[in-house]
Amino acid sequence: MLTKLNNLSYKWKKILLINPNYTAVGWDYFNIKFPPLNLMYIASYLTDLDVEVEILDTKINDLNYDQIKKKIKVFNPDIVGITVYVSAVINQCYDIAKLIKEVNPNCKVVFGGRHPTFEADEILKTDNVDFVVRGEGELTFRELVKKNKPDGIQGISFKSNEKIIHNPDRPLMSKEDFANIRLPARNLTINNKYKIFTVRMEAVETSRGCPFTCKFCTSTAFYNHTWRPRKIEKIITELKLISRNRKITDIFFVDDNLTANTQRIEELCEKIIECKKNKEINDFKFFAQLRVDDVVRAPQMVRKMAEAGFWVVFIGIESINETALKNMRKGFSFNKVLSALKILHSNNVIVAGLLIIGVDLNATKEDVINEIKFIKKVDIDLVNYVLLTPFLGTETLRELTTQNLVVSRDWSKYTIFYPVIKTYQLTPEQLYDLLLYSFKELDIRNNLKRFIYRIIKRRGIIFVINPVRILSLAKSYFKLKIFSMKKFKKL
Repeated sequence: MLTKLNNLSYKWKKILLINPNYTAVGWDYFNIKFPPLNLMYIASYLTDLDVEVEILDTKINDLNYDQIKKKIKVFNPDIVGITVYVSAVINQCYDIAKLIKEVNPNCKVVFGGRHPTFEADEILKTDNVDFVVRGEGELTFRELVKKNKPDGIQGISFKSNEKIIHNPDRPLMSKEDFANIRLPARNLTINNKYKIFTVRMEAVETSRGCPFTCKFCTSTAFYNHTWRPRKIEKIITELKLISRNRKITDIFFVDDNLTANTQRIEELCEKIIECKKNKEINDFKFFAQLRVDDVVRAPQMVRKMAEAGFWVVFIGIESINETALKNMRKGFSFNKVLSALKILHSNNVIVAGLLIIGVDLNATKEDVINEIKFIKKVDIDLVNYVLLTPFLGTETLRELTTQNLVVSRDWSKYTIFYPVIKTYQLTPEQLYDLLLYSFKELDIRNNLKRFIYRIIKRRGIIFVINPVRILSLAKSYFKLKIFSMKKFKKL
C-alpha cells in the first residue's frame, strides 16, 4: 500500500473521476461493459497523496443525469476529471460538466482523453470546463492536483482572463517509466460488474501505442508512433491481484498492438501457463486485438497463446481491396488475412473481423456489395462492418477535409455506425444503406455451426447452453436486426 504524502497541503482534497453513461449505437448491442481502465490509472497516481479519490462509473450503473447530480452532491468534490473516451461522448461530457457547476460553481472540471487532446480549443470555449489534459494523463493530472493551478504544467490547456493557454506538450512516459507504471486502482471499482459476452471480465494493458502508421488510427498521433511494453512480471502481478475475485473469468488485453513483439507474448504466455499450473492465478480466458501479419509471422506464438487461454481475438481486416489496404498503410495484403484465419482456427481460436466501408474512395455500390458477398464466404466467426470515420488527430481526417469529403463535424455522429463522410462514388445515404446491407447479409447464422463448435472446444458445452448467455445472444441478435432496418436520418 502506498504511503500518504502528508507533508503537503492540497487545495483540492476531494477528487471525483467520472466515466460518462454513453450508449454507443452498434457496440452496446454486444453487451460489452468495459472497466474505465484509464481512470483507474489516473487514480493510482493520486492514492499516495493526502486526498480522497472516487471513481463514478455512470455507464456500468446506468445513471441518468438526476442520479449523477445527486452523486456529485453527496461526494461534493473539489475537482472532477471526466474521460472523453470517444469523440461521440462529448455532448454527454458537456452535460455532466454543467451539472457539476450547478452543484458547486467553484468545483474545477477537467476533460481528458484523445478527443480533448486534439480539440482543446473547442472544449475550452465552453462555459463549464476549466482544464484540458492533453496526452497521457497520469503525471499531468497528478501535478495539477499537487500544484492546485495549471501554471507551468506540461500537457495542460486552460483559460486565463478569457484567453486560452496551451502549455507545452508533456513527453510520453519513458520506456523505463512505463515498464514500471503503477497498477490501476481497481479497488475504486471493485463493486462494479464488467462483462463481455455475458462473462465477468477485467481489462489489462500490457503495452501502449503501435509502431505502425495506419492513416485512420488515432493511436499513431496520440502516442507519437511509439510502442512501449510493460514488464512481464508486472503483468503477472496484476493478474494475481485480479485473481482474488474468483467471479472474474476473463481478461481483455486492451493493447492497440499486443503482438508487436511476438517473442515477448510467447514469454508472457509461458509465465501464465506456469502460474495457472501452480494455482497462482485463476484459469483466465483471454480476449485480445491482433495484427494478422504477426499471426502469420509467428504461428508458434498462436499455439502458445491458445495453450495459455486466449480464446477470442479481434483482427482489423479493413478491406479485401489491395489498393485500399496499401493506401491505408495497413502493412499487409488480404492473402495474409486468409493465412492468419487458418492458423488461428487450427488452434480453435475464435476470430472477430472488422471491415470498413468507405476506405476505398473510388468503390462503387456494386464494388462494396460484391466485397460483402465475398466476405460472407470466408470462414470468420464474427464479422462486422463499420463506416470510415475520420477521427481527430488522424491523417484520414486531414486528407478527407482537404478533398471536401467530410460532411459533418458534429462529433456526436462520429460513432463509426453513422456516415460523416462521402466518397467519390457514394453519398452518405448510400454508405449508410450499404452498412445496413452488411448487417443483413453477414448474419451470425452463416457460420453458426463452426462458431459453436469452436466455443465448445474452448469453453465446454455447459458454457454454450447457459440460458442467460443464450438469452443475451438472442437479444443482441434482434437488436442488430432492428438496427439494420433503420432508415437514414439527415445530418
